[in-house]
Amino acid sequence: MFRVRGRQWLPALYLSLGALCLCGQAVGAQDDRSVKSPDGQVEFRLFTALPEGAILNCLAYQVLWKGKPVLDTSYLGLHLLYQEPMLADNLGLSADKPIHEANYNGLWADYLQTSTTGRRIQFEVRVWNDGVAFRYIVPRSALLFDLLILDDISQFRFPAATGKLPESAALPYIREMSGAGWLGIYSQDVTGYPKAGLVRFDERTMVSHLPGGVPEEKAAFQTQTPWTGPWHIVVLGADREKLGQSEMLRALSR
Repeated sequence: MFRVRGRQWLPALYLSLGALCLCGQAVGAQDDRSVKSPDGQVEFRLFTALPEGAILNCLAYQVLWKGKPVLDTSYLGLHLLYQEPMLADNLGLSADKPIHEANYNGLWADYLQTSTTGRRIQFEVRVWNDGVAFRYIVPRSALLFDLLILDDISQFRFPAATGKLPESAALPYIREMSGAGWLGIYSQDVTGYPKAGLVRFDERTMVSHLPGGVPEEKAAFQTQTPWTGPWHIVVLGADREKLGQSEMLRALSR
């Protein structure tokens, strides 16, 4: 295990392989897709980008609220046991489909990992008037029959000048957005799936983390494909007290 500021949190293999997509600013963006909430106030941008100094592009996103970024370019992915690269690196968009429902708009996107023989990852996002929810879907392929997830490495990168981040945080994680309202990060509870938390990666970035994984030895979660992961949920609101009353939290708990 790698010791992060006095605590054993992130696997050394995660840092050595994932650092390419977990640091630096994006040099360029491709396959841009944008989804807006029904009222047009919340926007989720999905794209692939090459972080500065990296050699592989990565799946990334941004969240804007009332035209201002509340989550800056944040990289996505799953770290699989015994497999390289990360599942969300070196991707090409194969297909996508917009989703329109009464209370949200969404997008489904299918990506092929071009450095492997058929590994794919699919991504679904739903955008409500008070936030966004996204999840990973892993279809079956020759290389992904058994799915051994060492860690979920989804980033949440805040804009500059948001105050000091904690070393680690349980979910939900609530944060004031420099006088512009409040943001809450939640994770859908799924029976049998480890309860995720957050760890600090740098001064602006928190990263999702699953307990229990041991590099080269043990997955945090094991299943078979096809597999649909739990929702990562970002709730936005003018008042802290109203975050827990979000319509999207109620809808995703049913």
